[in-house]
Amino acid sequence: MAIDRSTLVTACIAIGAAGVVFAFLPGAWPVPVDDAFVPDRVMPALRASAAAVDAACARGDAEAFASATTAAHRAELQARLAVVDRALDADTLRELADNGVVDWLVGEPVAGVHRGARTAVAVARRSGDGVQVLAFEWDGRRWRFDGSEQAQQARSPAAAKAAVEAVARRVR
Repeated sequence: MAIDRSTLVTACIAIGAAGVVFAFLPGAWPVPVDDAFVPDRVMPALRASAAAVDAACARGDAEAFASATTAAHRAELQARLAVVDRALDADTLRELADNGVVDWLVGEPVAGVHRGARTAVAVARRSGDGVQVLAFEWDGRRWRFDGSEQAQQARSPAAAKAAVEAVARRVR
């Protein structure tokens, strides 16, 4: 069975058009969640992001840590470490591995919110002293960890919601 010339030309044009379209696809994709915080849809991705941070810390891999965290988070860590004459290096990262991020995300969140490319989630602290609020930012391809803070006063769902709203709206 022979392929006629028009079929061959049409196939070449289609392949060429597909190549042009794929060349101009966006390098950054929109945030993969709706405005409503639905734990079942977002928590697996946030846990994976946290696991990447923990793995980079355990290996002392500054490059992997940088790709799993935001520049603002790294700058904040460097500023805190500078106070005690430490650098954000492999040894420090290994020490940070003792306080794993993913450990906070084991249980179900008490509250969570999305604001633009930023997501904040509150989880109850095991000690019962409020919640731990963890922030993540969508970089166009994946979630990056953007820090964690304790909200000691947040002992009710309404207070936890206020804490995550404050963190999610924060602009660095």
